[in-house]
Amino acid sequence: MSTLSTKPRILLVDDDTDILLALSDYLLQEGFEVDSVGTGGAALQKSSTSSYDIVLLDVGLPDRDGIEVLNELSQTHPHLPVILLTAFTSLRRTAHPDILEKAFAYLTKPYQRQEVKSAIHRACLARNIAIAGWQSSFAPTQSIATFPSLLQPSSTGASLHDATQHPLNLTAYEQLAEYAQLMQFAFDHVPNGIMVADSDKRLRFANQAACDSLGYTQEELKTLRIPDIAPYHDNEKFQQRLESLRKGQPLSYPSIHRTKNGQEFPIEISVYLLNFQGQEFTCAVTRPAVEKSPKA
Repeated sequence: MSTLSTKPRILLVDDDTDILLALSDYLLQEGFEVDSVGTGGAALQKSSTSSYDIVLLDVGLPDRDGIEVLNELSQTHPHLPVILLTAFTSLRRTAHPDILEKAFAYLTKPYQRQEVKSAIHRACLARNIAIAGWQSSFAPTQSIATFPSLLQPSSTGASLHDATQHPLNLTAYEQLAEYAQLMQFAFDHVPNGIMVADSDKRLRFANQAACDSLGYTQEELKTLRIPDIAPYHDNEKFQQRLESLRKGQPLSYPSIHRTKNGQEFPIEISVYLLNFQGQEFTCAVTRPAVEKSPKA
């Protein structure tokens, strides 16, 4: 897999040769590696034989509906962000929400250069987070404020068709929503379970991996407390562990979780203490317990 520090590899899929050449030339100038194809079938073939960091996918292809290609890519390459390219400004209103959720983002033709570049950088970051999993040097110690220069699009961007500068006109709310989409995408593609609980032990956030392992939806988990999923939860030990966290000591230990249907399974859990707007939260990163091989 490529990283932002090397050269992200992009698969560009569009049947319009003029757009294909213009966008490909621009991305090459920006330091990306680009493979270009003009059909959905060629895109699926390329993705099966080569590794990519991002797919820029036109919705209107001659052989396959771009949405169908998106569906197949999301199944065969779940960690691969797909940015839809569309000439239809009504796509968000007409396409099924479940389909749009499979795309990382979509751009409406004619594209603006900075808009394209910004979307690619955000998608690369999300992919790197999703593939690498939760790194101890990331969220527990780093503030969200460290990323905006990379994540937030510039206030202006040049059109691929001319050198005129055009404002993106993204409001602060849209930028915040865009950032939230990125974080949700990243956390939902991390292979380990991530859950955040408040000081009353009520679950406030759970990513998709946590939901899948426990058999709950995200909304269902938000109605539960830690003891509901950890049947052997010991409050006294929990308070002792909190004190250790407050002293800056790392905390990892084996535990047992219980699914919605009552099945218990062993896990390894790492806990971090978060202070947000004057409130204390615990963030648990869980993974299946590794079975020890019997000694010979």
